[in-house]
Amino acid sequence: MKKIHLNYKITVIASLTLIGLISILSCEDEPDFRIIPEERSTHIVTAISPDLSDIGTTVVITGVNFSGVRGNNRVSFNGTPAIVDEASQDGTALTVTVPEGATTGAISVAIGQTTIQGPNFNVVGAPVITDLSVTGGFPGDTVVITGDNFSSNLPDNIVAFGGIVAEVTAATITELIVTIPDGALSGDLTVTVFGQVDDNDFTIAPVITSFDPSIGVPGDMVTITGTNFSAIASQNAVTFNGAEAEVTSASTTQLTVEVPANATDGPLTVEIEGLLATSVDEFMIDATTLLIPIAVEEDDVEESTVNGQMNLTSGDLELGELDTGFSPDDGDGLPTIGLRFINVDIPQGATVIGSNIQFTADSSNGTEPVELTIYGEAVGNALPYTDTAFNLSTRTQTTASVVWTITEEWSTSSGEDKTEAQRTVDLSSIVQEIIDNPDWIPGNSINFFMIATGASATPSGTSVGREAEGFSDTNPNDTPEFTVTFIQ
Repeated sequence: MKKIHLNYKITVIASLTLIGLISILSCEDEPDFRIIPEERSTHIVTAISPDLSDIGTTVVITGVNFSGVRGNNRVSFNGTPAIVDEASQDGTALTVTVPEGATTGAISVAIGQTTIQGPNFNVVGAPVITDLSVTGGFPGDTVVITGDNFSSNLPDNIVAFGGIVAEVTAATITELIVTIPDGALSGDLTVTVFGQVDDNDFTIAPVITSFDPSIGVPGDMVTITGTNFSAIASQNAVTFNGAEAEVTSASTTQLTVEVPANATDGPLTVEIEGLLATSVDEFMIDATTLLIPIAVEEDDVEESTVNGQMNLTSGDLELGELDTGFSPDDGDGLPTIGLRFINVDIPQGATVIGSNIQFTADSSNGTEPVELTIYGEAVGNALPYTDTAFNLSTRTQTTASVVWTITEEWSTSSGEDKTEAQRTVDLSSIVQEIIDNPDWIPGNSINFFMIATGASATPSGTSVGREAEGFSDTNPNDTPEFTVTFIQ
C-alpha cells in the first residue's frame, strides 16, 4: 500500500511541472489579453427648440454623439432632471418634456461621466384668455383680449379667428388689441405666444353671398350661400323681407329655408347671436298684387253705435274716438267704420299671402292708444251700403278677425301722413275666408268692418284717437287703399 501511494505523488508532481513549463512558454510567445475600454467622442449640444415655453412642453435638443439608448442620456433643466422621451439612433436629437419644478437656465445633457451644458431654456407660463370685449363682430371691428402671459412684443403674439391670422395693434402682458381680419371664420379665437396656445369661442358676423332661386312662392325651398352661418339650424334666424322663415338644414356655408306664407318682395336676412347679414339682392315673390282705392264716397261709411244711424258722406273717419258729424246729431257718438272695395280681381282658388288697408292721416291731435278689431263681411260679394239704420252692423261677419293697435301719434306733414303708422295689420286671413266662399268670383266686392274695442270702446271724447281721410275726388291719393297679394 505504501509503494502505490508514492507512485501517485510522483505522477501529480510531474504533471504540475509540465503545465507550468507550458504556461511560461505561452506567456513568452502570445500578446497581452487584458480588456481596455474604447474611447468615446464627447457629445455636443447645438440647439434647443423651443427655447422658451411652459412646464410640460415638448422640447427637442439637437447636437451630435448623443446615445441612441434614451436611458443613457440624462437631461436637466437648470438642474431639474427631465425624462427623455425619445433618442434618435443617429445620436443627433433628444426629445424631452419640461419637468415640474424647472426654472429658467441652461439645459445639460450627461452621458456616462461627461456632462455638457447647452443653451438657456426660459420657462414662461402659457397665455390665458380671461375676457373678450365682444364675443362676436364684423371684419374690421376691434377686439380687446384680456388675460395673462401675453408678450409686450407685438410679433410674439399670434391671434387668429377661425385660423385666419389677425393684426395685433397693441400688446401688453395682460392685454392685446386686435382687428378682425377679412375672411375671419366663426369658431376658435386663438392666442399663440412662444408656441403655446389658449382659445375662446368667437362668432363672426354671417355673410350672404347668394341665394337660389331668386323668385318663388311661399312653400318653395331656397338655398342661401355664404359664410359664418351656424351648423345648428335653429341658431340661424332667417327672414324674407321681415317675414320669419323656417331653416330646414344648415352648415357653416349653406342654409336651406322655406319661403314663409307672408313673404313679400325684399331682401333676405340671416341673424346669429345678434349679428345680422342682409342680402344685396331681393327675393321676388312670384305673385300678383292689387292696389284698390275706395271708388265712391258712399263706400267708406260710419255707423253710430248710439242709434245705428248711417253716415255715407263723411269726409273723414274717426278711429277710436267720438264723432259729432252725424246728422241729425242724435247719432253723435262712437262710430263703427265700414270700407267697401269693388272690382277685386282675385281668381277662385288663389292663396292670399299679404293684405292691408293704407290710410292717410287727417289730424294729428289724437294721442291715446287705439284698438280696432277688423272683420270682413262673410259673403261672396258685398253689396253697396244704404242709409238704413244698422246697415253695417247687421251684415254677417267673417270668423277671421285681426286686432289693429295704434300707439304711434300720427302726423299730417307731407311724407309723414301716409306711412306704415297709418297702415293696418295683415288682413290675409280675412280676405282668404271671403274668396273661399263658394259665391266668390273675380271682380266681386269686399267689405270690412272696423270696430272700436278694448279701451277704445269707451273713448273720453273727440280728437283723442286717430282721424283718417275718407274718399276724396279732389285728392285721390288720400283715399283709403286696399292692397292684396296672392298666388295661384
